[in-house]
Amino acid sequence: MYRDIDVEIVDFLDLVDETLSSKFVDRWRYRFSEKFLKQFQLKVLSSLSKQKPLKLKSLFNYLTRKCSYSPDQVINFLKSIDIDLYRPLIQGSMRDIEKT
Repeated sequence: MYRDIDVEIVDFLDLVDETLSSKFVDRWRYRFSEKFLKQFQLKVLSSLSKQKPLKLKSLFNYLTRKCSYSPDQVINFLKSIDIDLYRPLIQGSMRDIEKT
């Protein structure tokens, strides 16, 4: 039982490490701007430094209202990176965002 949890923790940490790397930006910069990707990375890093989960709705509002990206672009990005993989760091449901 603990072995499965250990594997999940390592996989999750690898995902976070990849997300905060320049490799992540290189992978997605052709579909999304580097500035957009950096904003996402900053929110993930902020969540980690505060040791508090990031609410998906708050992330969506930050990217659409504060950073002025279109809701369609943000939703497309979140789906592209499979945001559900970031749980428990990022909590919430895509259904809640797609309603707005």
